[in-house]
Amino acid sequence: MRTNVIALMAVCLSVVAATAQTDIDEDMKSALGEVAGEMQLCGDYFSVVSRCLKPQKPELAATYQVASDRIMLSAISGQQAAGVSDKAIVAQSLASTELMMKAMNGNCSNIQVLLNKYMNFCLQLDHDADPRLKEWIACIHARRQSCGGPGLP
Repeated sequence: MRTNVIALMAVCLSVVAATAQTDIDEDMKSALGEVAGEMQLCGDYFSVVSRCLKPQKPELAATYQVASDRIMLSAISGQQAAGVSDKAIVAQSLASTELMMKAMNGNCSNIQVLLNKYMNFCLQLDHDADPRLKEWIACIHARRQSCGGPGLP
């Protein structure tokens, strides 16, 4: 009888551990997907800034385009890992870019609107995404739907 109780306890503990690991894995996958979505938004932001700067400051525009390309590669791989289709990734980028252009009234002279909203967040995310990933994990554990990012314009 004692052996059966010990065996049953061992099975229960392994099931609890496996369930906890599954929850951790799902939380991590969700957090990675959220950060990848924010990286995509920042890639779109960097691309819009690049296009706006190109006529007056081509060297600076090229720097922003390099940042866009770099962060978008990470965003795409993260979103694909989270199960987002390539079509959905492209559609989201088109929608984000359109909303950013609308926020500037279609005029790059209003770029300050985007700079105020995205610059600090996107530069930090491009520099080191780990703190943002930790924030998202905490938000998911707290069952929050949002985690304080800049969102769409």
